[in-house]
Amino acid sequence: MSDRHNILLLILLLPALALAQTVHFEKDRVAYKGKMEFQGSGKSDNYIKAKDLLLNIVKAAPDSLKENEKENELIASASMQLPSPKHQITKTLDYKLRLKPGKEGIGYEIGDIKLNVAERGKKTKTLHAEEILKGMEENGKVSMMSERELNEIDMHLQKLIASMQAQLRNIQPNGNN
Repeated sequence: MSDRHNILLLILLLPALALAQTVHFEKDRVAYKGKMEFQGSGKSDNYIKAKDLLLNIVKAAPDSLKENEKENELIASASMQLPSPKHQITKTLDYKLRLKPGKEGIGYEIGDIKLNVAERGKKTKTLHAEEILKGMEENGKVSMMSERELNEIDMHLQKLIASMQAQLRNIQPNGNN
């Protein structure tokens, strides 16, 4: 009876275990794509909202902001400091964010993800997300460390996406918060 119970439990938990890994990747590269839908105005107003997101929520440097009016998109390079359990290690996540305003919301794509790890007194090591993803194919400690890094990257990028969506929901049609 306990064997049946264990098999049934495994079958029921399998979907939950599959959903636990949330790193988004396609063709051996880590990328986040989606659309932030909200009640809003027209396409031109959404363009202004997208620019506001890049400058105030993402905190992209104004000089990294590129406006492609032909494609109706905004592209910016940004970075965020990640917490580190050790004081002598500094982690910074660099990424490129592309926003494409439309009538029904703002599409986003996050790519070119890099993790910079600086240890006091040593040279900064840059790990591209693709390199970390390949580490998942290894066995043992390398795989475990790669999974931990990817989960940390995913958690912070998901927080960023949630912050952008929350900001869009709080913006009133006249542009006031």
